[in-house]
Amino acid sequence: MKKLLAMAVMSLAATQAMAGVKLVVRSDYLYTGNYDNNAGAEVESSSVFTPDVARMYFSGNVGEAVIDSAFNLRSFVIGDIDGAGTSVQKVMTVDTFVEHLFITKNHGDWSFSGGKLWMNVGGFERRAFYDGDTYLTSLANGGMGGTAAGGLLGLTGSVLTPENSSGISAAYKIAENHKVEVQLYNQVNRDSALLTSTNKRHSYGLAYWGSFAEKMFQTYLSYNLGAGDDRATGGHELSYIAAGFRIAPMEGLNIDLEYLSNTDKSSATDTKDETTSTILEARYKMGMWTPILKYEMSTDKAADNDNFKRDAWALALELTPKAEDAFRYHVAYTSIKDRDFGAGFGANTEDMTKNMITVGFKYVGDIAK
Repeated sequence: MKKLLAMAVMSLAATQAMAGVKLVVRSDYLYTGNYDNNAGAEVESSSVFTPDVARMYFSGNVGEAVIDSAFNLRSFVIGDIDGAGTSVQKVMTVDTFVEHLFITKNHGDWSFSGGKLWMNVGGFERRAFYDGDTYLTSLANGGMGGTAAGGLLGLTGSVLTPENSSGISAAYKIAENHKVEVQLYNQVNRDSALLTSTNKRHSYGLAYWGSFAEKMFQTYLSYNLGAGDDRATGGHELSYIAAGFRIAPMEGLNIDLEYLSNTDKSSATDTKDETTSTILEARYKMGMWTPILKYEMSTDKAADNDNFKRDAWALALELTPKAEDAFRYHVAYTSIKDRDFGAGFGANTEDMTKNMITVGFKYVGDIAK
């Protein structure tokens, strides 16, 4: 399978229609200090090198249509090889390899797309963490906190923004700097093996982008309604709301304020899970230096009950020695505090704070030139 995927990408890259072949790589050294989990037990420190992003982008034209695609060079899921849980290893699937792959046809101010779409969820932040341009990912967008008692991985929200999905879309350019798009796509837990999902409904969403005062003020608004049916627990009504505002009050300074709200209502229990995040980020480019400050406030609910809350912040500094250089270097300090744990975590829980230091680089280059 991997050979077939590699051959397909190479064939796509070799076609004369492809106008751009962009490689994006971000690699980090990540140090996490030791901390106490929510039961008071110490979690040992860790020191690792991580390939945060490794992705190839292809874009170009086939006749009057436009192809937009991205392929993850290092993206794995845990695979149970023998079906018994005794032989587990990391494997790459088609879904993890193909980040998005769709074709778009323009008709005046309208454009129509089909394929594995880039989903209009998660606000400005979602694009930033896909591109390796954030050092703190919010709870709603899948950011991990400390490891809670009895857990194996960092604590995440109950309802996360969905991955890219296959479907169709129609976009309309209202004016030069204003656009709306409607998407119709598969339910978020679609299972091609037909083992758990019923695949009987679709999800859909509406998104709007706009800018005002010569892009001094930009906004991003989206509302998605999702289906998450399965045979075990019945129907799930999902919703994803994103409201983002970007302000550029002076040259080099960008301030983002975003609100994300994800919900999952179960028809079997008539209860709702909810994950919300409010994000504030400021970037100030001063020549080769760009200091960044980001703050997050999040709340998680499970079955209508308070689950936990998160306060987190990150302070980072990026260095781009030459504007035309493909390399950027960065260092960041991130602190994530999970607190106010609900009854689902047991009695006598306490706040836990995970602190991390990140040092790394990012490369972005058109390797077709």
